[in-house]
Amino acid sequence: MEIKIYLQMIWRGWWIIVLTALVAMFVALLAAYFATPLYQASTRFIVSPNSDLIDGRDIVDSLATLDRRSIITTYAEFMSSDRVYNETITNLQLNSADLVDYELTTVVLPDANILELTVEGPDALTSALLANAIGQGGVQYIRQVYQVYEISILDPAFVPVYPISPQPFRDAILAFALGT
Repeated sequence: MEIKIYLQMIWRGWWIIVLTALVAMFVALLAAYFATPLYQASTRFIVSPNSDLIDGRDIVDSLATLDRRSIITTYAEFMSSDRVYNETITNLQLNSADLVDYELTTVVLPDANILELTVEGPDALTSALLANAIGQGGVQYIRQVYQVYEISILDPAFVPVYPISPQPFRDAILAFALGT
């Protein structure tokens, strides 16, 4: 009986539901139009035992040490450190005030000896340039401090073609669905 009452209310007020969904979709599209696009560039690094310093049985022991995650987490902290970031900006002759909108994150991928350095910002070319340059600077600094484990670039960052946000089509569909 109650379901019948609810269905009658929806039948009478269907135009309010459609109007609300359309307004929500319009607002989402308007917000996406005025939002600054953000681009994401990522580069990956692999950490492995240095075969020049370690031989035979010691390689197995050093691989077991890498499973403890403290070494690779330390390397991730090096990559996202202010020192590496500031040296990279100086080497690239960039103004730090122009890079306020850029965000740097370093993540250790689960169950792997791989780091992922990601840079998000309003310019695709600068995001890729920063990701590669910061990664290279981090690798050089880590090689000076730790020689037992080797870190090298697995995948360099490429210039992204499409922004990660806003995504007008996705946002409009989501707003329409939530507006109903």
